[in-house]
Amino acid sequence: MTDFMLFFLFRLFWALFLGFALTGSLKSTWNAEHGRKGPLWGVRSDNNTVVFLDPLVLPFCIVFYISLCLLFFGWEKSRGYIFSLGVDLFFFISVYFVLVLFLLPALRTRYTARTCATFWVIPVFLFYQPTVIYNYDHLPLPVRPVFYVPRAVIYTLLLVWLGGFALLFAWQVFSHLRFSRMLKTHSHPVEDLEILAIWARVKRDLEIGDLTRPLGLRFSSMIRTPLTIGMYRSNWITYLPERDYSEEEMELIFSHELHHIQRHDTHTKFFLGFVNALGWFHPLVWLAVKKAEEDLELSCDEIVLKDADPSTRKKYAELLLSIAGDSRGYTTCLSASAKTLCYRLKSTVSAREKRLGLPLLFLTIIISSLLMGNVNLSTDRGKMTEVTGLTSADIAEASFYPEGTDHPEAEIPLADPESVSRFLSELEMETYLTSYGEASTADTPTLYGILSETGQSFFLTEDCLTIYEVVDHKLSSRQYHVTFPVDWEEIETAR
Repeated sequence: MTDFMLFFLFRLFWALFLGFALTGSLKSTWNAEHGRKGPLWGVRSDNNTVVFLDPLVLPFCIVFYISLCLLFFGWEKSRGYIFSLGVDLFFFISVYFVLVLFLLPALRTRYTARTCATFWVIPVFLFYQPTVIYNYDHLPLPVRPVFYVPRAVIYTLLLVWLGGFALLFAWQVFSHLRFSRMLKTHSHPVEDLEILAIWARVKRDLEIGDLTRPLGLRFSSMIRTPLTIGMYRSNWITYLPERDYSEEEMELIFSHELHHIQRHDTHTKFFLGFVNALGWFHPLVWLAVKKAEEDLELSCDEIVLKDADPSTRKKYAELLLSIAGDSRGYTTCLSASAKTLCYRLKSTVSAREKRLGLPLLFLTIIISSLLMGNVNLSTDRGKMTEVTGLTSADIAEASFYPEGTDHPEAEIPLADPESVSRFLSELEMETYLTSYGEASTADTPTLYGILSETGQSFFLTEDCLTIYEVVDHKLSSRQYHVTFPVDWEEIETAR
C-alpha cells in the first residue's frame, strides 16, 4: 500500500470520526432538550447542550497553532505555512458559507432550525486540530492543486487582508466591550420576587444550575429586546427592557434566553464575528453570517415552542413583534429588527414537523473534511537555477527509478549526467510556500541525483523537485513545483 493510500485512509478515518461525533452529539443534545434522558454524548456536567465542540475552539486554536509555529520555527520558515493556512481557511470557509447560504431556503424547508444552525459551525469541527489537516511535511498528496502567486502579490494581499481583518475584529471586540459596559452602567438587578421565582423555575425545568455564581438577571433602559451577554459562565447576564410582562411572556423570554445559555450561543456569535472579519471583503460572507445569526434565534424559537399549542404560538409571535430590536456585540437577543422577523413569525405560528437531518450532516462533514487543506501555493517562477539560487544545474551522478518500483534493485544508473543537467536547467518551476511531500518511487517515475556545485542530493518526481541539505547537523529540504510534466523518455535516453 502506497504512502498516499495510507494518508487517504487516515483522512477518511478522521472524517468518519468527525461525522459520527457531530451527528451523535447533535442527536444527544436534541434528546436532552426534548426531555429524553439517558447516557448523553454532548451534554456536560452543567447540562449545556453545545453540539460536539464549543465554537470558541476555532479562532483560539488557530492563533495557538500559529504561535507555536513562530516559536519553534521562526518567521522565515513559518511565513509560507501561515499564508497558506490563511488562504485555505479563507477559501474553505468562504466557499462553504456561500454554498450553505444558497442552499438555506431548501434546508429550512426540510430540516429543523437546530440542524440549520449546526451547518454553520461545521468549520469549527474541521479546524480544531490543524496538525491532522495541515500535515504538509511528510505525507504525499499528488492530487493537491497548486496555485501560483507572485511574491509581491502575496505580501500585498497578506497586508491588506490582515489589516482589514485586524481593524474589523478589533472594532467588533471594542464595540462588544463598550456595549457590555454601557449595559452594566445603565441597569439594575431584578428584585421583583415574582419575576425571580419564574426565572428560578425555568432554570430548574432546564436543569441549569448555578455552579460558580448565579446567572445574572437585570433591567436596562438602554435596550428594547431581551438579550444575553457574556463570554464566560461567571459573567453571563440576561438583560430585560424596562417594561411590564405577563407571567406567560416571562416564561417564554426566560426559556429562549436560557436555551441560548445552554448552547453557549454567545460563543457562536463570537465565532460568526470572527468569520465575518476573516472574509471582510467577501459580500456574501456578510450575508451568510446574518443568516447564521437568524438560525441561532430560529433554533431557540423551535425548542421553546416544541410542545406549544396554537394559542401559545400566537402569543409568542405577538411578543416578538412587540419587542423587536437590534442585537449588538456578541449577544443573543430574543427579537431582531423588524426586517428579519418575517420568516421567524411564519415559523413561530406554524407547527410543521421537520427532520433532524443527521445523514445530510454526516455526509457534509465527510466531504468537507476530505476537501479541506488540499490547496498549495507557489511563488518565484522561473528556470531551475533562477528559482533555486544555484549558479549551475550540473549533476555529479544520477539514477532513475521507473514508475511502479520502489526497491533498490530497480535503480537504473544514468551514464550521461551532462544531458540530464541540460534537461534540469531547462525545467520551469516555482517555489512551494509549504512542504509538498514527494511521492515514493512506487507512485511515479523518480530521478535521483547529486548536484556538483553543492553536493546536495535531489529527487525529481512528476511535479516536484526536492533538494536536501544538511544545516546545523540536521537534514532539511527545499521543494519546488515543476510547472510542466516531466519528459521521462528524454531522461531515459541518458542510460
